[in-house]
Amino acid sequence: MRQFLANLVGAGNVTTVDDTGPVQQMQVTEPAAGSGFGSRVLDKVLRIFQFGFTSVPPLGSQVVTLRRGGDRSITIVIGTNHQASRPTGLQPGDSAMYDVRGVIIKFTAAGPLIDCGGLPFVVQNTTGMHVKGALTVDDDVTALAASDPLAISTVRSTFNAHDHSGVTAGTGTSSTPTAEL
Repeated sequence: MRQFLANLVGAGNVTTVDDTGPVQQMQVTEPAAGSGFGSRVLDKVLRIFQFGFTSVPPLGSQVVTLRRGGDRSITIVIGTNHQASRPTGLQPGDSAMYDVRGVIIKFTAAGPLIDCGGLPFVVQNTTGMHVKGALTVDDDVTALAASDPLAISTVRSTFNAHDHSGVTAGTGTSSTPTAEL
């Protein structure tokens, strides 16, 4: 009975990942289980995910496996860890999604934080974007106007530098601005 229970759960390292099919498959190498034994290589081990989340762990990541009936030929991966990539220092109640390149999305008591790890942030396939609340941008913003990029700072500089000639008092009109975009 003890040997049966010991065979239900295993641990190893990812040596290959196949993410092309409907279920991710891995090759897992389990270290030797005592003297005189060699490492075991398990092929086509299915990896089970929580709905809505997926990843391809870096090769060498640690895995926890579960075996149906203690049979190594019916093994699934139920957990993965890559120590070098895992962010640390979260507070109780915080959570995060991250990758091996340093991109991290933290959910904290102060609010969500997205760190792109020096990579571009792209929003695609949307019919529009709506920001409810103040928007602060620490660098320039470029907008496409009729497919021509136009920096908001250019609009601001042009607005600040423009003046009108022929200004008349009352309900009269003035000429067009002297500066153009």
